[in-house]
Amino acid sequence: MRLTLLRLLVIFASIWGQFPLLAEALEGKPEAYAPPEPASRSGGTSGASTIDAPAASGSWRRVRSPGGEFDATAFLRTADLDRSDPRLAGLMLRCGERGVEIVIVVVEPFPPRAQPKITLRVAKQQSYFVGSIIPAGAGIRLPVDGMKLANDSWLGSQEVEIKIADGDTAIEGIVPLSGLTAAIRALAATCVLK
Repeated sequence: MRLTLLRLLVIFASIWGQFPLLAEALEGKPEAYAPPEPASRSGGTSGASTIDAPAASGSWRRVRSPGGEFDATAFLRTADLDRSDPRLAGLMLRCGERGVEIVIVVVEPFPPRAQPKITLRVAKQQSYFVGSIIPAGAGIRLPVDGMKLANDSWLGSQEVEIKIADGDTAIEGIVPLSGLTAAIRALAATCVLK
């Protein structure tokens, strides 16, 4: 699981910009970055790294890039590896121009002008979107309506089923949603402060 998280963090770093502390840690300088401590079973967190105590090993993780003009925060959730295509890394919540936005993270980058068709299924409700590729190609940003779903029908759900189709490429997988409410609230507060 730790290797998967590191692989996912490398992908996010390439998508979302420079993460100086993470880059140093991946180069073998452990003093530069300490992995987050697991959350306590009482529901609290140790530090601000983990949001979801009951599923600490697969919970939403806070990632920050401090300093300079690029100071950013995002929450990451890995896909269920047993039930997902290995090319689906997970979901990312991040601050966008209109508040919190959802990005589907994939391992293999899409061409910059691709417009993959996204199907999201929660319980018996399916929603369809056309995603836009973010720089570096390994992230697919959902339109604003995707965040509306996360704030509405996703809140009581255990997981979201994701299907991505673009030409000959088809990626399917499951991302657990436990801890989503806490992650959205924490990130929304961060987005407002910017």
